[in-house]
Parts: sequence; C-alpha cells; structure tokens
Amino acid sequence: MITVEKHLAALNDGFEINNYIVTDVDTGEVAVVDPSVPDEKLLEKLSGKNVKYVLLTHGHFDHICGAKMVKDNTGAKVVIHKEDEIMLHETDKNEFDINCQGYPFPEVDADILSEDGLELMLGNTKITVMHTPGHSMGGVCYLFKEDLVMFSGDTLFRLTAGRADLYGGNGRQELRSLAAIGELEGNYKIYPGHMEDTTLDFEREYNRYMRTRFRRK
Repeated sequence: MITVEKHLAALNDGFEINNYIVTDVDTGEVAVVDPSVPDEKLLEKLSGKNVKYVLLTHGHFDHICGAKMVKDNTGAKVVIHKEDEIMLHETDKNEFDINCQGYPFPEVDADILSEDGLELMLGNTKITVMHTPGHSMGGVCYLFKEDLVMFSGDTLFRLTAGRADLYGGNGRQELRSLAAIGELEGNYKIYPGHMEDTTLDFEREYNRYMRTRFRRK
C-alpha cells in the first residue's frame, strides 16, 4: 500500500507542475515523481525520509529540473526511459533553452534506464513502467497495480492529453498510447503532470481522445 502527496511547483510565469511524493506504507521507502524545479520546500518534505527513486515520466525541462537536487541531497536513483535520457543533458531538446534563458540547467545522470515492463520495488510495493510514447519518445506511466494508481506525466490529463509537437513527439503514437492505457484493467486513480487528478473510468467515458473507443454502451 502507498500514500501519495502532491507537491505543486511553479515556473516563473506561474505555470504549475505536479510533483508527487509516494511512500510505501510498510517500509517508509519513498519515490519522488517528476521533481520539476530546485525547490527547498520539497527538500523539507523529504527531510529524514528514505528516498529510493526519482521517477521521471519524461525528459521535458519542467519535469526534471529538480532531479539533481533530490539526488544530491537524498542519494535517490534517477529513473528515466532510455529514449529520453538525452534530455537530461541537451537543453535544446528538453525545451529549457526556450523557456529558461539566462538560467543554468541542472544536469543529472540517470541511474536506471527503463523500458516497457520494467519492474521496480519501492519497499513492498511493485512499480511497473508502461512505455507511453507520443508526448516524447521516452514518455512513461508508472503503474502501482495493487493500489490501482497511475502517474501519467504529460501523456494523459483530465479530459485531454499531452501535446505531440515538441522534440520526440508523435501524434499517432500518442493515440496508441492512450488506447493502451484505456485497455488496462481496473479504474486507476490517475495523477498527471499538470492539472487535477482523475480516474481511468472517467477518462474512458469523457476524454475526447479516448471516449470513442471506450465509452460505455
């Protein structure tokens, strides 16, 4: 069993990104999902905790810029799909150059390069990596199947989906990824990279990118 705490971070223009602190209840081991900016308030929340992973859903700057801070201060292992590893270092590909001119980019090395179906253990809880390309080549969702919890990054939002016009994006792949998510068994609680939480049943019914296929008869 896990608990999930949302931590909101904001860029200079006020654009908000969801960061998450996931805790395995039995052991207290922690994973941080998409630490987006170097944020002392996030570090305060992690103080004294056994942080095992930094789970990156993809490589765009607004989801990775806090990864180095968390890794350096906790010893956590950074996990990203192998197709997005390049964006941990190349600022022309992760959109940092366009959005954060004049600021230094906090490069970080990956410790674990994931692929579809990779399983990680957070204490007694199994995490399954689901490769969901489309928003980026290496976009993933992290599935906590026993808890029916999904961290969808920028692949799936409430009533919409991630854009596919940035580096590595592909609209057809995005639709295939959304279809694969829709075919998962169970009503997952979905924690996206932006905006409010949702559920898989709700998205199957009302999301315009999914409802044609999955709407209940």
